[in-house]
Amino acid sequence: MRKSTLAFCVVSTLLVPTLAQAEHAKINLNVAGRSVQETAFVDQTPPDSGKNPRPVMKVKAGESLKIQYMLTNVYPHKTLENVVVHFFIARQDRVAQRDLPNLAEEKNIVLETAVELDLKPNAKSGARMKVKIDEPGIYLVRIETKQTGSDHEHFSAIDVVVE
Repeated sequence: MRKSTLAFCVVSTLLVPTLAQAEHAKINLNVAGRSVQETAFVDQTPPDSGKNPRPVMKVKAGESLKIQYMLTNVYPHKTLENVVVHFFIARQDRVAQRDLPNLAEEKNIVLETAVELDLKPNAKSGARMKVKIDEPGIYLVRIETKQTGSDHEHFSAIDVVVE
């Protein structure tokens, strides 16, 4: 085998896993209270808790929170079909908890939404909302993709400590 052919085979073999795990989404999440604001950028599963530490913010019980997220399909030539955009705020046991809150238990959920849609190349989907959390505790604010047909999903999340 010639050196140039061998080099091509080695480079091709190294690139295949990179191409197979190409990023499909960018997600920015912003949570703002009266005097504090945090922004989270895209992370990915597995594991469910992601690879990066989550930002943490503290607010007072009953304080109005302004939440905004923006999801972008970063594939330049591929439509993401039937993607579920899942957003929730749920009580968790501790800051930086690795397991996701159990959303089957309604008592944990402050707010949950989901929408299924097609995202054309470079298309965006987002939302803005105001929420008040009256009960002190630790909450996870999370926006995530599901059903992208990839070997991983993307999300952004922030831990909110309500005092």
